[in-house]
Amino acid sequence: MIRSAFGSTFTASFVRRTTVALALVAALVAATPPHADAADETPSLRTHARWVSALAFSADGKLLATAGGESLLYRPGDAIVWDAASGTRRALLTGHESNVRALAFSADGKRLATGGYDGTVKLWDVAAGKELASWQPAKHWIKALAFVPGSGRLAVASEDGTVTLWDVASAKPEQKQALKGHAAGINALLFSTDGKTCLTASDDKTIQVWDVAKGTSTAKLEGHTEPPLALAWTTADKKFASAGEDRTIRLWTLGSTKPDADLPAQNNWVTGLAAFDGGKQLAASGYDRSLRVFDVAKKQQTALVEGFTTTVWCVAATPDGKRLAAGSGYDSSGTIPSVRVWQLPERKELFPVTRPATAVAIKPQPAPEPKEAPAPPPAAEATKSAKPEEKKPATAAPAAAKPDAKKPEAAQPAEQKPDTKKGDSPKPAAEAKTKGTQQPTAAAKPDGAAKT
Repeated sequence: MIRSAFGSTFTASFVRRTTVALALVAALVAATPPHADAADETPSLRTHARWVSALAFSADGKLLATAGGESLLYRPGDAIVWDAASGTRRALLTGHESNVRALAFSADGKRLATGGYDGTVKLWDVAAGKELASWQPAKHWIKALAFVPGSGRLAVASEDGTVTLWDVASAKPEQKQALKGHAAGINALLFSTDGKTCLTASDDKTIQVWDVAKGTSTAKLEGHTEPPLALAWTTADKKFASAGEDRTIRLWTLGSTKPDADLPAQNNWVTGLAAFDGGKQLAASGYDRSLRVFDVAKKQQTALVEGFTTTVWCVAATPDGKRLAAGSGYDSSGTIPSVRVWQLPERKELFPVTRPATAVAIKPQPAPEPKEAPAPPPAAEATKSAKPEEKKPATAAPAAAKPDAKKPEAAQPAEQKPDTKKGDSPKPAAEAKTKGTQQPTAAAKPDGAAKT
């Protein structure tokens, strides 16, 4: 038995250590995203709490596929197929060793392709939730996927700057073609409706237009001062939009090498684009934790959705323009689901989380004056041009940067995990490779992110 002379000291020390231990356990529990298969609730979009780095609707708009995983980089990745009308889960597709960065539905919606930071592409039977094929096109990250219209082939874009086209009719996919010409990784793919033309957006800061049959580049579009990350048609096969790390959204006409105009400048990187209402409106997801809507003809921002607590990584619209979806990082507070869906044209959120209710309509907003696109800077001056905001955060050490690409600086963590304070996870550094090579290093979040 401990005497009273020492009892107060011992008791105080014991209580302090116990309190600290309990606090650490509570923090770890709060920081761990619940799995979609939680036994106490039916998996649904309303309660989905995973990292979502890509999403896509099937051609008929009945299914929504989301891709991501337990974290942005290191932990296992997965894809989930949802019923777009009810928000209930139809299939959970697991097997990727790290985050699933890209996905694409086949034209008939029966197959889904997924690709990730593990350098693997998988093909799935959607109805059965069964893996049909798995292969490694290259020893690099897979950053974009698209089924080529009219051919049944699958286009795979990777970090090595190449697009490979694969015949996926059999259980053993066979490479049929390769589009080579970019000097750095490819972030986005966009095909014409007949599959004869392909657009690619690259970390080399250019967009290239390809003649698919010949496998040759017919145009190189310059103008972005930092890598473009997203592409979207605003008028099928004629006009398109691009956006990316330079915080600009540019409008182009196919056949011209200069942009037609810029939409209003953004606060931070633009991570995704989706056109709807017949291409009259354009939605843009952003690193500033927002979703913005623009009137393409007027070149004005018309709506803003805030309330996200993490980066909004992607956005997609159904082909008929009746639904719009956005995917974001994991929200440790549990107040915002990783996927949010709106009914159009009412702009009503369909599956708001219930703890507490956070339904947010896409609210109209006064629009600034339209801004015409500036002429692309001469080659000699392009290297001197800075991002819209010169101020950069101080960091412990810069992440490895790509050649000639001005990347944000970063501290080098031992492992990239969800940030339980802000919820954001930065874009991975380009030089990191897949399994069997050097582990990726995370780049720092760009300056100017909005706090919500």
